[in-house]
Amino acid sequence: MWMTLALFFLGILVGGVVNQLGSDLPARRGLTEPHCPYCGEERPWWQWFGVSAYLAGQPECPSCGAAVGLRRPLVEVGLGLTYGTLWGTMGPSIELAFYLLYAAIFALILITDIERRLILNVVTYPAIGLGFVASFFMPTITWWSALVGGAIGLVFFYLTAVVGNGLFGAGAMGGGDVKLAAFVGLITGYPLVIEAIVLTILIGAVVSLVLLVVRARSLDDHVPYGPFLVAGAVITLLWGYRIAEWFLYRSG
Repeated sequence: MWMTLALFFLGILVGGVVNQLGSDLPARRGLTEPHCPYCGEERPWWQWFGVSAYLAGQPECPSCGAAVGLRRPLVEVGLGLTYGTLWGTMGPSIELAFYLLYAAIFALILITDIERRLILNVVTYPAIGLGFVASFFMPTITWWSALVGGAIGLVFFYLTAVVGNGLFGAGAMGGGDVKLAAFVGLITGYPLVIEAIVLTILIGAVVSLVLLVVRARSLDDHVPYGPFLVAGAVITLLWGYRIAEWFLYRSG
């Protein structure tokens, strides 16, 4: 119980850093102290985290009155719950350590892709390196299956980007999505990378269809694909083998 709470609060702390990186990295600057994106004034210490700002009942900049966006507490609480759940599921292990890092990377990618349609090289390149290093320590993957998985993810989404941009115009899928796919392939490995790709396509198709039906998007609008890749990766990492066994059982 105490360790679950400790991991929850660690997730909130990491979420605060991820939030600031999500604002600083797209602006091509290093990590800065939390500051208001509108007037540039540094936030008081109790507003360094979105959770503390809202709990204090003062989620506005003291200088200009601009609100602290809901993204900050949502990311912090989301990572807190994720960290606590991972501890409860895995306990103390090398696998847990890498999964905590993966969660922070995925959260940062979601922020920049949803808000700016950017998946930055400064995030994906270190992530790819981390994924390869992890393959030497993880009990469920080997370095060669990681390399094969990364290659499959890279090649498949590179070809998808070429075809998609040719059919729907530049921007349908970017190089950041391709590098993210390589990272996903590395950490899921072969053959689970195939499941991750299928899940990504299915989730992307369902969400895109819903957005079209409710007219939140049109056929001419490009939808960020990073969140679908992240969703496919997370589901595969947590339940990949169970899903594969269920599918094989049903098809047999």
